[in-house]
Amino acid sequence: MGGLLLIVFVNFIGIGALIPVLPYAVIDEAGGSETIMALLMASFAFAMFFGAPMLGALSDRLGRKNVLVVSTFISACGHIGFALTTDLTVMFVARVVAGLAAGNIGVIQAIITDSTSPEDRAKWMGKLGAFIGLGFVAGPALGGLLSGYGGAVHTAPFLLAAALGMLGFVLALIKVKETAVINSASQQPFAERWAGFRSSGLVGFAAAGFFLNLGFAQVEASYVLVVKDVLNFTSRDTGWIFTWIGILIVIVQGGLIGPSVKRLTDLGTALMGSAFLVLGQFVTMLMVITSFTFFGPTVISIMISSSLVCLGFAFSNPTLTSAASKRARQGQIGGSLGMVQGFGSLGQVSGLMLAGPLYQYGGGSFTFGMGGIISMVLVGCVFSLWMTRDGKAN
Repeated sequence: MGGLLLIVFVNFIGIGALIPVLPYAVIDEAGGSETIMALLMASFAFAMFFGAPMLGALSDRLGRKNVLVVSTFISACGHIGFALTTDLTVMFVARVVAGLAAGNIGVIQAIITDSTSPEDRAKWMGKLGAFIGLGFVAGPALGGLLSGYGGAVHTAPFLLAAALGMLGFVLALIKVKETAVINSASQQPFAERWAGFRSSGLVGFAAAGFFLNLGFAQVEASYVLVVKDVLNFTSRDTGWIFTWIGILIVIVQGGLIGPSVKRLTDLGTALMGSAFLVLGQFVTMLMVITSFTFFGPTVISIMISSSLVCLGFAFSNPTLTSAASKRARQGQIGGSLGMVQGFGSLGQVSGLMLAGPLYQYGGGSFTFGMGGIISMVLVGCVFSLWMTRDGKAN
């Protein structure tokens, strides 16, 4: 498990390094608009929508390690392609390739499910999230510091992502052990697997994952644009904001998930996180309206608004995954978690595609207001799961 978490850490340093430079790469270097930037981000998530269930199902059939090794290599190749171009068409192709490969997060969740007891699963899913957070601590800071070196603003950060992707490939080869049990259930046609997915009650978790990512995507697409346009932040300034967000994710998912689940259950913790996400979206809308001066100094307002949203996502995401993993049938774990992850990616795609036009024509306050409304729907979905008899057991 230690080797797997190290792979996750390395991969997400690379992904995190890209966040602060994307607006400048697309808008300033390639001449695109805010909507084009959001669509480029959405193309990655849309590819993950297809990649997650596909790679998860393949890992049930072919083994977790084989799929993880190949996908990490393909991801690194996608980052190299993006690093070496300022052409928007090539950028889209590179992000689609990397997005398909990034669907291996469902494979990683399946390995954790294979290797842990139901009682410890939320804790390990939290550790997974903590190592993702550690990657987001180091990644945006490195991306901001490296921006502008080697040619275009995004060249060095994406080459860093590619190098770390190759390191993840080597670690997957030598550190990860096979955990999948190949049996007749793993060889079922897609129609039968989908029927099993529906009958296991996982559709409700897929819906919750969809709305969680739909609402959170407002932050992913809009926050970097808001601080760029409202506060004139540079890519390095933005990198430090996302470093702060990463630190919070580490604190919550590395140390607070376990105690919270013991007191509130998986779904109770997810419900609390969803409420934080609603509050955070509306507080951020207020911050944008007041140019980040409502709580006094700008840095305090940024920390408060980003913290609330971050706490919401950090509490909700791993606990929903943990609860869903307990419903998945043996032999279909990879495919089932990949399906749930895929619907989360679809929500991210939809949110990003909405955020660009909404920001371009209505401003940041409109996008975060819409995000708050969407997060209220998420609260309803999680509350419905929590109120079911099976949900109370989680």
